[in-house]
Amino acid sequence: MNIEEFDYDLPESLIAQTPLKDRDHSRLLVMDRETGEMKHLHFKDIIEYFRPGDTLVLNDTRVMPARLFGLKEETGAKVEMLMLTQIEGNDWEVLLKPAKRIKVGNKLNFGNGKIIAECIKEMDQGGRIMRLHYEGILQERLDELGEMPLPPYIKERLDDPDRYQTVYAKESGSAAAPTAGLHFTDELLTEIKNKGVNIAFVTLHVGLGTFRPVSVDDVNDHEMHSEYYQMTQETADLLNDTKVQRTSHYISWYNFNTYT
Repeated sequence: MNIEEFDYDLPESLIAQTPLKDRDHSRLLVMDRETGEMKHLHFKDIIEYFRPGDTLVLNDTRVMPARLFGLKEETGAKVEMLMLTQIEGNDWEVLLKPAKRIKVGNKLNFGNGKIIAECIKEMDQGGRIMRLHYEGILQERLDELGEMPLPPYIKERLDDPDRYQTVYAKESGSAAAPTAGLHFTDELLTEIKNKGVNIAFVTLHVGLGTFRPVSVDDVNDHEMHSEYYQMTQETADLLNDTKVQRTSHYISWYNFNTYT
C-alpha cells in the first residue's frame, strides 16, 4: 500500500489549538461497518455503544515532561532533547535538534548543570543514546526543567499540563500522550462501569514510533519501533474470558483503537 493513499486535505482551521473545557464534549465519528452509515456525535455518546459484559481496556501510561532545552558544553550552542525510552540505568534513547553536531563524547547541559547528558552512541534520523548525570530523582529534575512534548501542529503553549494526560494516567514513561484516551472523564468512566462494562488497564509507553516519519513509499516496508508494555495476569484473564464470549461481547482498546 503506497503512502500517497493516505493523503487527504486537512484545513488548519480544523486543528484545535486548545482543549475543550469538557473533555467528553469532543466530536465523535461513528461508522456502521455493515451499512456504511456515518453519525457525527459527541464523545460522551460512546456509552451507547457498550453493552454489559464488554471490556474496555485503557492505557494508563503517563506522559513525561520529556522535552529539554539546553546548551552544548563545548560550544554553548542551543540544543533541544526529547527523551524517548530508558535503555538501562541512566542511559536513554533520545531525539536531538540539531543532531548532526552531537557526537560521541559530547555533553549537553540542562538547567545550569542540574542534568548533564553525555552522548555514548549515535543512531540514525537524529537518534542518540545519552547517559544522564544528575543529583536526586530524575522525575523531579524533569518536573523542574522539562516541558510536555506537544505535537508540532499544536502552536499554543499548554496552560495546564494535566490536560495532556488522561484522567487515569499512572505509570510515567511516555514521550507523547495516548490521545484517544484524553476524551474520557471520571464521570463518563463511572457511567460506563455502572452499565456493567469491565474496565481494565495495560501500560504501553509511547516512544520513537510516534515521532519517526514514514520514509518509504510502501507502508509494508516501514520498520516500526518497539515500545515497552506491561499487562497483569488479572487483565490477561479478564480479556481471555471476554474473548471466549466474543459472540456477544467486545473488547475496546484505548489508545489502541481497534475492536477485537
